[in-house]
Amino acid sequence: MKHVSSCLFLVLVLVLSNCTKQSQTDSNLPIEKAQLGRTALISKATLFTEQKDTNASVSPIPQKFFDEVGELVAPVQEKLNSILEKIDPELNKAYQEDAKKLGTIEPGAEKDRLLEIMNEKYHDFMLKGWAETGIDEKAYKEKITGLLPEELRGLIRFEAEFLIFYFDIARPYGSMTWMLPPDHDNYPDPDETKPPTPPTPPTPPCTWGAGNIYYPSINSANAYTYKLMASYAAAYGIGSNGIFSSAFSYPLPWGQSRSGVSLTGNVNFANAACTQVKVHKEIIWNAAAYAFTFYGHASVGTAEYNTGYNAENITVVVPVIGYFRLERKKNITEDYTITKTDSRVNFGASIKTTAFSEGVFSNAGGRNQLYIPKWTITEMCCQ
Repeated sequence: MKHVSSCLFLVLVLVLSNCTKQSQTDSNLPIEKAQLGRTALISKATLFTEQKDTNASVSPIPQKFFDEVGELVAPVQEKLNSILEKIDPELNKAYQEDAKKLGTIEPGAEKDRLLEIMNEKYHDFMLKGWAETGIDEKAYKEKITGLLPEELRGLIRFEAEFLIFYFDIARPYGSMTWMLPPDHDNYPDPDETKPPTPPTPPTPPCTWGAGNIYYPSINSANAYTYKLMASYAAAYGIGSNGIFSSAFSYPLPWGQSRSGVSLTGNVNFANAACTQVKVHKEIIWNAAAYAFTFYGHASVGTAEYNTGYNAENITVVVPVIGYFRLERKKNITEDYTITKTDSRVNFGASIKTTAFSEGVFSNAGGRNQLYIPKWTITEMCCQ
């Protein structure tokens, strides 16, 4: 009997795995996706799917930090769950029913709307239970912050309730240091982020002048998705100059998903004598990440972009209970000069989105969209 059960479980895994829609052909795609049809890659809920990860995350936040936060707050979660059940069993049951309905809805505007409604409907109930736990929030915030590498401890931001926290961080101007983005008070002057000025080189035997100007066309949008258990992930190109990725975990025992996609150009230079290029890019980034937890464990949602010159990351964490959503929309302009052999010459940008939730009624997700409406590369020639 034990052997038969094992075989049945294996068959179930194989059947479910084969139900995943790994990719879409051009004939099945909307027009904007058909233009980059071969890059479309969408994974929906099965037990496990993964493609080769060609878009490594640039986030400086180690995964073990989230794991350690979950372990730290586990006793608080257990105590709170018991309190909520005693305070109002009927309301607790109603929440569970609403959460089950939420789990049947595909990611999108309707799901976002219902999350907002659920948070408003049960917020007072959550506050009452939280107060009865008697948790020392100040002490827990210090412990959570202390789990981070020292250089990141000044970047964590806590919300007013439920130990909810987030990161909204940037790595600007070719720097390797992460900091709060420009709309925060501590963002440095651009000159402060540049590396030390090197010694003045000898006078060159020539001056640099502009040569041919190239307008890179996107020849590929390398997509990547990963999902485990109850989750959804999608990554694809949009039209001729955009990329989209999303990741969601459903309110089931456990879900984890990641998706990413990058834009690359195809410039072939005509003048081998010109050894440098001046790059100009105008970029539009639009992203959102959320996490929702009621009767489960920590939920984490992230979204980030990387142009090879600038990078930004938003990460939201609901470690015990509550709902939080963070959105970022910005226009980015880049101008820099590099050699033709630099890997960034044909690299437009990449985006990555992740979601992780653990617990029967936890949910996380993110959406990420990036366009490059203008991208020029000018040869710089020694004259």
